[in-house]
Amino acid sequence: MEDPDPEIAAGPMGAGRRKLQEKHLIGCLGCCGVIGLGAFAGLIVLLNSIHTLGPEDQVLVEGPTGRYVRNGPSTVVLAIERKKTFRTSTRIMRREFALLKNIRTGELRHVPGPGAVFLGPWDSLEKIKSVTTLQRDEYLRLVDKMTGSERVIAGPKMVIPAPLEEFPKGIEKAVILGVDRAVLARNKTTGMLRLVTDGGAYVPAPYEEIVEVRVATVLSHKQYAVVKSFRDGGVRHVAGPTMFQVGAYEELAGIVDKVILRKDEYIRLRNKKDGSERIVRGPIAFIPDPLEQAMEGKQRATFLDLDTAALVLNRGTGQQRLVTEKGVFIPSPYEQVLEKRQLIRVLPHEAMVVRDAGGQVQIIGGGGTTSKSFFLQPYWSVLDFTWSAFSELIPPSSNSSRSVEQTSSKVTASKIDMRSQKMFFRYSVFTSDNVKLVLDGTIFWRPLNVAKMVNTTSDPSGDVWHHSRSALIQAVSKTTLPTFMASLSSVSVDAFQSQAQDGFYAERGVSLESIELTRFEVADPTTGELLQDIIMETTNRINRLQQQASFDEVRKASLTMDIAIEKKRTQLVIYRATNERLQAEMAGDIEGLKRLGFATQFIGGLNSSVPDLDTRLDLYSHFQRLQSQKDMTRDIAAGGKRFFLTPADLDLSLKIEL
Repeated sequence: MEDPDPEIAAGPMGAGRRKLQEKHLIGCLGCCGVIGLGAFAGLIVLLNSIHTLGPEDQVLVEGPTGRYVRNGPSTVVLAIERKKTFRTSTRIMRREFALLKNIRTGELRHVPGPGAVFLGPWDSLEKIKSVTTLQRDEYLRLVDKMTGSERVIAGPKMVIPAPLEEFPKGIEKAVILGVDRAVLARNKTTGMLRLVTDGGAYVPAPYEEIVEVRVATVLSHKQYAVVKSFRDGGVRHVAGPTMFQVGAYEELAGIVDKVILRKDEYIRLRNKKDGSERIVRGPIAFIPDPLEQAMEGKQRATFLDLDTAALVLNRGTGQQRLVTEKGVFIPSPYEQVLEKRQLIRVLPHEAMVVRDAGGQVQIIGGGGTTSKSFFLQPYWSVLDFTWSAFSELIPPSSNSSRSVEQTSSKVTASKIDMRSQKMFFRYSVFTSDNVKLVLDGTIFWRPLNVAKMVNTTSDPSGDVWHHSRSALIQAVSKTTLPTFMASLSSVSVDAFQSQAQDGFYAERGVSLESIELTRFEVADPTTGELLQDIIMETTNRINRLQQQASFDEVRKASLTMDIAIEKKRTQLVIYRATNERLQAEMAGDIEGLKRLGFATQFIGGLNSSVPDLDTRLDLYSHFQRLQSQKDMTRDIAAGGKRFFLTPADLDLSLKIEL
């Protein structure tokens, strides 16, 4: 520095000033040195506090207020007295994410890739995980472990769950829904079910789970489905043809064929709720109501004609009615066909007894010349009769010491035959000379008054059989064995006449027509053998007489036939001769007519050439002779024939010379 005033500088003041300046200069230089030294130290400190961080570098600084980080790429100035931790970021790929944990609060967080992961001041890298990739038909159910809340993420997507989320079931497939597929889903919070039928990929909502995948039910035109509800127990029917899904709270109870009724069929349906009935008539294919059931199944209609009627019971009133209209009869609701009743025909010789609703007995038929027919009315009944039957033939005894006992049976009939009836009997009787006989025969009887018979007896045939037995026993007991054998028919006549006068049959409304004995035998073997010898001898005598009579009859018939044959032969000869004569005459007439015609033609043909009739006749005669000789010559040449010639034919002359 130059002094501005040279004079002052040359004086004492100038010396002091110079000293002062030197001090100032020394002070300034000292200050500058100190400042420079401080600046140098500060520069060194500054240079040590400057840090350059690369793209993947990070520095963790711990200061008096806490930790903080500085991330690269950058140049940072950090106090040298603070603790610094340099670290490198973690690079993760696109399909990865980093799990970081705050060691101070314990909080977790995820850092998605791609890129470098820089930790926070209190972060620690727990794990590098792969991102969950979902396809289009996949979904992921994430559950928060702390709160339990759920969320569902559907693909296609790459999913990085929250730090506290997990997916215990892993990746799940979405259900592809179509026309024939549906999903039954349940809400886990409310327990409610819902049926998802919308087409496409079904992904359940949060808190929903798939209970089942349902396939639609296909019904043909002959089927229907029975669907039952879980909520109220109700049942509904789904008619085919269709494809359907049951509801969320329904189940398919079964597939049933429709009820197909033909024209002559019907079905009775009863409502299980109120018991009401309805009748469905064919032809139809129908579906019963859900609460209806068929008690008897399909039933055929009752065909009514002139010979058939239907007895119908009305279950509502308990009354019966008889339907006789011709045609197809189908009962109304609450009606039931008890039976088909045939027209009962009573012939002129038959009778029937019926009891009406009031218990009164009526007799139908039993007289007249015309048949009667009727239907048995409601509450009417036909009285059946059980009579003893003796209509079976009694076999003859195989042991002469004991006869086969007659047995009877019981026959039940609803019609009474008013014609004569036959029954067989075998009675054991004793003659007046104490010979036991077994009589076989037949009894003819007939009913006369049905009303009296019904009111008097329950077994008229049995009464006739037993009363006839009593009469025969009485009649035989009055005769001896020889008398019985000699007058067998008179015994039966006496028994018949004795019964006709006692009034037994008239009281019972029957009539005894005849008693005929067809066979008898002696019960005692010894007497029977003696009787057999007598009968055998008598029979042999009768047989011999019959044989002789038969031989005479044969001879007589033979002679008669011989005479008749000879007469026939005489007539044959006469007729044959007559026929031969007639044949010869007929042949001669025919031959004559032929020759006449030829002669007429021959002679007439010569009219022009030979006018003289005699000449033509001679020519015709000559022609006939020539024709005759020609035939004769042919016959001779044929041989096997005789030829007779007269001397004139030969034209021979004999000369005797002496």
